[in-house]
Amino acid sequence: DLSGSERQKFQFQKTHVLYKRTFLNNHFTILRKALDKIAEIKSLLEERRIAAKIAGLYNDSEPPRKTMRRGVLMTLLQQSAMTLPLWIGKPGDKPPPLCGAIPASGDYVAKPGDKVAARVKAVDGDEQWILAEVVSYSHATNKYEVDDIDEEGKERHTLSRRRIIPLPQWKANPETDPEALFQKEQLVLALYPQTTCFYRALIHTPPQRPQDDYSVLFEDTSYADGYSPPLNVAQRYVVACKEPKKK
Repeated sequence: DLSGSERQKFQFQKTHVLYKRTFLNNHFTILRKALDKIAEIKSLLEERRIAAKIAGLYNDSEPPRKTMRRGVLMTLLQQSAMTLPLWIGKPGDKPPPLCGAIPASGDYVAKPGDKVAARVKAVDGDEQWILAEVVSYSHATNKYEVDDIDEEGKERHTLSRRRIIPLPQWKANPETDPEALFQKEQLVLALYPQTTCFYRALIHTPPQRPQDDYSVLFEDTSYADGYSPPLNVAQRYVVACKEPKKK
């Protein structure tokens, strides 16, 4: 049997553990609510921008992006990657779809304003994956209307669901959810730096810390081994490639 002092010590430790668990749960709940509120505000701002775009009305602070200089567009894409929220769940929670490498659910429909990788036919007839913005989705035809992010207002595409890959909506934390990241030598589609096109690449190294990017090797026949030197690409712009690896 435990002595009185041992029982007291045991009870104290038990209470301390319960208190700590309650504190952590409350901490995660507050963080989760704050991140959800930020995502809600961003979504509302995006909906307003899309509504204005459809109506053809732009205010002075938000000019139509078809007049945007390329350097400005590249800066905005970098900012979008940097401000992608980090997924924070309670201990034991699994990361949701569209967190890091976790794909969208089968019945997922991207909302107007969402950024996606879209497979389109280029001028020369070849197919390529571009960064695009969803304008609308028709449940009758199961097709999306998307705008090329690089030529907004000029190039609109009507595409089936299989030609659309939604981009991640949360960053995966390598320290708590490494399984939600693409792993070394996994085949992906990654946005080539300073462009708006996705190309096939192999993961060289996944992120080690929440703020880190992937290091990827792009397929490139101008190199002896068929791959470029390692280049950094943010989690926001790396998605699964369903095509087989080239031999």
